[in-house]
Order: sequence, then C-alpha cells, then structure tokens
Amino acid sequence: GVIKESLYPFKTYKISRLRGKGFKRALDFEEILRIINLDLSDHPHLINTRNYFVFSFYTRGMNFADMMCLEWKDVEANVIYYTRAKTKGNFSIAIMPPVQKILDYYREHGYGNKYVFPLLFREDYTPTQLADRKHKMLGIYNIELKEVAKLCNITKNVSSYVARHSFANCLKQKGVATDVISESLGHQNLAVTQAYLKELDTEIVDKALEVLL
Repeated sequence: GVIKESLYPFKTYKISRLRGKGFKRALDFEEILRIINLDLSDHPHLINTRNYFVFSFYTRGMNFADMMCLEWKDVEANVIYYTRAKTKGNFSIAIMPPVQKILDYYREHGYGNKYVFPLLFREDYTPTQLADRKHKMLGIYNIELKEVAKLCNITKNVSSYVARHSFANCLKQKGVATDVISESLGHQNLAVTQAYLKELDTEIVDKALEVLL
C-alpha cells in the first residue's frame, strides 16, 4: 500500500525465467534391462515402483499423473488409449509383452476399482484430494526409484521422468529416425525433438573424442 500498483515492476518480468534448466537424465538400454530383470524377492515393497517405471518406459514415457488416472476402460485387447494431461495430446499405444505382463499383474493385485494401478483407492476424490494424493504417491515413487537404481548399480539420478527420457534415448541409440521418435513422444514438431535428444545423450560425442587419445 505504499506505492501505486501501476509502478509495480514484476507483473510481466519474472526472476524465475532466468533459472537454468536441469540436465535431462536418461538410462541406456542395458541399464533398463537391469531394472526389468532385477530380482526383488528380498525387496517386495519395490515391486510396484519397478512396474510403474517399466510400464512408463514401454508406453512411450507415460508420466506418473497419467498412469495414476489410467482406467481399465482405456485398455483394449492390444491397445491403450489415453490423453496426456500435460499437453492434451491423444495417444494410442500398442501393448507390448512387458506391458501386458504388468497389466495382468494388476488385474490380480490392483484395488479392484476402475483404475489400473493401486494408486487411487477411491473413485470420488475431489480435485484437491487428487492433487494431494498424486503429490504423496509421486514422492514415494521417486524415493523408491532411487532404491531400485542402487540395487541395479545405477549411479545416475533416477526419477519418474527418467523413464520418458530413457525411452527416447534408447530409440536414438537403436538408430530409430528422429521423426519417428518425435511422433512417439507426441512432440508438435521435429525441432522440439531434436533439442530434446541433443540434451539426452553425449555418448556419440564422447566416443568421437577418443580419437584424441
């Protein structure tokens, strides 16, 4: 109340725009296989976390919020249909054997409600309750992902978004064309994908530098 609102300098200028972006972290396919094949007989509390990560990887990096709200009606004989909450893009994803195995597991071990994963135990959450539940379960997921990574001798910082980054990275390493990767990620144009991939993997550059040794 000391000065006029018209003199306030931060309506359009925000300090947050100066923040640097963190590096995208991605696993290579050998590390993904370590997670898939990890024996969790002594760590049963990590089974769900491993399943969520593998499911996300094989569904083109489906994010945690979309997995949490995925319903059985979105799963047909061999395709999953969903709308990505972040971008509102529509996806139809072929169900690969690792995904089918996880779906079969949760038909038996889910909550028995309309949701695929045992993350929402009620069907009548308010928007605020849903946001709180997502925040809580995502926190647990990220903590447990670090346990999984440690058991797999993976030193990279593994979090929920690493599944999406790793999916793109592994396709790139396998020689899949950038336009196909772009389509699979749901990017609006190739420039976005090219920038995305450029951040992910420095292995090719690292190998090129070996000629100097």
